[in-house]
Amino acid sequence: MTRLKTTCLVLRQTPFRESSLMISALSPDAGKIDFLQKGARGCGKRKFPEFGLFREFSIEYSPPGEKSAFFSVRDPELLTVFDAVALHTESYLAACELAAFLSANTHPMLEALQSYRAFRELLSRAAESGNGTEERKMLVKLAFLNENGLIPEPEREEEERLLNDLLAASQGEREMPCLETEYRKRLSQWIDRLLTHHGFRL
Repeated sequence: MTRLKTTCLVLRQTPFRESSLMISALSPDAGKIDFLQKGARGCGKRKFPEFGLFREFSIEYSPPGEKSAFFSVRDPELLTVFDAVALHTESYLAACELAAFLSANTHPMLEALQSYRAFRELLSRAAESGNGTEERKMLVKLAFLNENGLIPEPEREEEERLLNDLLAASQGEREMPCLETEYRKRLSQWIDRLLTHHGFRL
């Protein structure tokens, strides 16, 4: 079977037996990737890189077969460490909430490039300063909706311009537009209602 290469962000890690981890990760090319990493918790000289929460890896993978729901993954290479997110309690909790959201609602073998970029941007900024996480959390969900073609067409030109600015900000292409606190709150609530309406779990 042909093996493919991608990057992934660890969304969840669950201990399995004595030395292994069950990993749930997000890939821009392959969506949600669930796999078993044997020996990941071991302490030997040749152990695999530690698959810590919110760390970014390069991997080679094969999609799940008929007999297993897990991807076959090998040659993990640690690319980026966002461990500093844990230094900011509010940012860490927001990242955990989004990781659970993406893990529950992203499907395997479906491209998730916008969601991946938005979540990575949130982790990068949260690791640096811990500021603006609530805004970034809203942008990740907006990118997810846009990627799935579920954002209604804007009725006015200024609404379309704002949407484009928000989506660009979610991908790290420009800074977040300046929004009044009350407007930002209502926008976040609208995004959550839209997600719930389409059957996604928050």
